[in-house]
Amino acid sequence: MDVRELERKAEVAELFLFAARRLGETMEPERVYGRFHELLRDVVAHDAVVVSSYDERDGLIRCDYAWVEGNLLDPQIFPPIALNREGGGMQSLVIVSGEPLLANDVEQRVQSGSGTYYDVDRKGNVRKLPESGPPGTKAVMMVPVEQEGQVVGVVQLMSDHDRYDTRDLEVFEGLVAQMAAAVRNARLQRERLRLEAAEAAARAVAAERELAAHVLDVVGDGIFLVDGDGTIELWNRAAAAVTGLEAERVLGRPAHDALPAWSEIEARVPVAEGGSAARSVTLPVEAGGRDLWLSFVAVRAADGVVYTFRDLTGERRLDEVKSDFIATVSHELRTPMAAVYGAAQTLLRRDVELAPDQRQRLLEMIATQAARLTQITEEVLLATRIDRGELRVERERVDVVELVRSTVEAIEPQLEPATVEVDVGAVGEAAGDRDRIEQVLVNLVDNAVKYGDGRRVVVAVDGSPSLVKISVSDRGPGIPRGELERIFEKFYRGDPNLTRAPGGTGLGLFIARELVERMGGRIVVRSVPGAGTTFVVELPRA
Repeated sequence: MDVRELERKAEVAELFLFAARRLGETMEPERVYGRFHELLRDVVAHDAVVVSSYDERDGLIRCDYAWVEGNLLDPQIFPPIALNREGGGMQSLVIVSGEPLLANDVEQRVQSGSGTYYDVDRKGNVRKLPESGPPGTKAVMMVPVEQEGQVVGVVQLMSDHDRYDTRDLEVFEGLVAQMAAAVRNARLQRERLRLEAAEAAARAVAAERELAAHVLDVVGDGIFLVDGDGTIELWNRAAAAVTGLEAERVLGRPAHDALPAWSEIEARVPVAEGGSAARSVTLPVEAGGRDLWLSFVAVRAADGVVYTFRDLTGERRLDEVKSDFIATVSHELRTPMAAVYGAAQTLLRRDVELAPDQRQRLLEMIATQAARLTQITEEVLLATRIDRGELRVERERVDVVELVRSTVEAIEPQLEPATVEVDVGAVGEAAGDRDRIEQVLVNLVDNAVKYGDGRRVVVAVDGSPSLVKISVSDRGPGIPRGELERIFEKFYRGDPNLTRAPGGTGLGLFIARELVERMGGRIVVRSVPGAGTTFVVELPRA
């Protein structure tokens, strides 16, 4: 090998090193093709260069890059060519054989060959050969592009005037190898970036879904999803809390099996579609052994119908309490006010001469009914203060035995013809508010006379190591088992017909329990229908 040949090989090696650096500077395949062509332009004469890829899955050869006589062309103008596995056609021959091709007799090959050939000018006009005439290309070099031992493309370098030799092929082949490596790296990098972006998007979607799931779980409204088959696919924490139905009991089950009231919900709750405003419907629903009032809204979604509901049981109960309050207080105020008004009108008449005893009875009636009006007002105000948390209860040492005796002695004349029997022992002192204990005792004794047999009430005091107990017993008809807890509700009356019930606002037992609990105690009630009722006030010892 002479010196000139060594110098040429050194120049070629230097060219390949420079090409590797230059082509490796970009991670975009399209820019790699452009730089590859820039390198070719300085070392091998040509009029056109075409880079094509081959897809084994469909057997088609497609153009990825095309430059013709100074113009960069759109690869889409080149029709895909089916691979001729028999080796017909120069591109197919290179792909099938995996060997480069150098041909200076392109026109003869086109005329005599069995492959598919196209010619394109600098304006992008494509014509099929040889039907449209002889090719403009005189010489061509084609080099396969390989990846992991498989041919994945072919690069063509064409000249309309010059001939190519093996030295040109050597340079061209080396540059194609560098270009193929750079394109492969660029595509791998692009794929890596795509996968990273997809992974980031998936993480974002997962985070969004996790956040949405968290929001669904912490919102106060119940939310559930019923799919197209009528199966419950979502049941959030609030839905479980409101209905008492845990997610495990309803998820994956048909709605008509999981929700007893489903048929009515489905029939009466309108489903908003297409962005229309949703309309709420409030329905009574039995769930977990409780009677609830739930306000439903339904919206159609891609996966089915989303239902949201809010528990309005408290609001409905509040409305009922308000109605009960108005009815009860109106009734309780009407009777004493009518009595006071009638007595006053009688006393004011000039045309009637009243005997002294008649005037006295009328005045006593006015005083009694005025006291009744005062009691009603005080009970309502006290209940309001309790609700607002404004009631203060003192904690002091109270001699319960002395308090019971003095209280019964003071109120007994007002209870005639009923009698109150006191049964006390040496129990010591309790911790509480003396005035509030007295208020509770008066209320319980008054109730025992009203709702008992009206003849005999027993007040007893005993204790335990930690408690002092005051019990008030009557021999009346008793309280039905189902009402034992409800009697402590505000405005609750044992007889729903107010005209037949003993007078009262229905606040007495509510106030009594609240006062006792604020003193650290409790009220217990025991009752046997037909055998009377006993209320027991338990207070901590001092």
